[in-house]
Amino acid sequence: MRALTLLLHDERFSGWTPKDKIERQHFSVECMRLYKEAGFDPLLYSYHQKIESKQTCYLDEAGLVKIFPVRFRFPPFLHFGNDHNPSEIVREMLVDQPDIVHFHNYYLFSFPYIAAYVKRKLRKPLIAQLHGYDNRLIRKWMYLPCLLALRKADKILYSYAPERETFAKLGIENRAFRLPVPGVDPEIFKPGKGKRENRLLYVGRIPNGEKAYGEKSPFLLIRILKRLQRFSADICLDIVGDGPGFTYGRNLAKRLGISDNVIFHGYVPHNRLPEYYQSATLTFAPIKVHDVDGWFDGAIQESLACRTPVAAFKVSPKAPLHGTFGFLLSTNVEEAAADLHGLLRSSDEIDEVAAEGSRFVRENCSRSRIRSDLGKVLESVMFN
Repeated sequence: MRALTLLLHDERFSGWTPKDKIERQHFSVECMRLYKEAGFDPLLYSYHQKIESKQTCYLDEAGLVKIFPVRFRFPPFLHFGNDHNPSEIVREMLVDQPDIVHFHNYYLFSFPYIAAYVKRKLRKPLIAQLHGYDNRLIRKWMYLPCLLALRKADKILYSYAPERETFAKLGIENRAFRLPVPGVDPEIFKPGKGKRENRLLYVGRIPNGEKAYGEKSPFLLIRILKRLQRFSADICLDIVGDGPGFTYGRNLAKRLGISDNVIFHGYVPHNRLPEYYQSATLTFAPIKVHDVDGWFDGAIQESLACRTPVAAFKVSPKAPLHGTFGFLLSTNVEEAAADLHGLLRSSDEIDEVAAEGSRFVRENCSRSRIRSDLGKVLESVMFN
């Protein structure tokens, strides 16, 4: 049986080349591996903004990857998710004749017509998966066609808990299944034995200054570090990752006079990340969320698996500082620096929360657990 997975966005926001898209760690390729282990012949379709014709590559442990050019963008003026090439995608589907289609990130503007084609023309099972985090109500209205198209999906995979309210309003809550994203390998990401240093950590891409909505960015963290140095002059911020905003970030640190305390490591292979988590005092996941519950975001799961405390940003100023397995900071630089200083002074407390999160992540978000849960989803979709 053939499983087609779709990741229909380009890489303007990440700066990745077509080669990076294939070789670097990404959940879409890991998902192919999971399908292969479940007995499927996996394929992945995706886009890149700098190619003129289809490119293909076969990954031994995953399957066939096909990258297509972007032919047009709609709606205009967006930095992410408005990429389209429907004619070539549909034509390729007819050639490949998948037995099941798995659409990554249903908050892409291509989802409505792809979902319609899969169900009306191909007449195959459709799985839609959430990749994002918090979308405010006004943005949900903008994505209303995508949300309505979820009614065509046979199964919906999500990790961000508040999204279930949307499913309930659409009357499709019974099709939703909570699955951690992206998951973590507890054999690679595990607690270290050495002493933690006075270092904060960001792991992820570095987008442009005018970043896509919801995209993680270290720039606010650099500003928070500047304020935090009033309490602790020697504290440092390690930034692990690259992207189109790399130079902007270095210039920002220099302009604020803290370039010696902000270390840009560039891209680091995935299997080397544990050494950064294990030596950090706290990891930042600069995204707005309702809670740090361990179900989503690679940096959060990897950090907790290494028993390193995690902080993200609040969706509301009224949200409490303490989340389930991490902490929620204000996006106000002064308030965030003050709260962070208080957390760092109570190291025993934040370490205890991280230990609880580590136990949860290692039990519920491991690759083996995700493989098992995805297998149950596939069985329900394919054979019921």
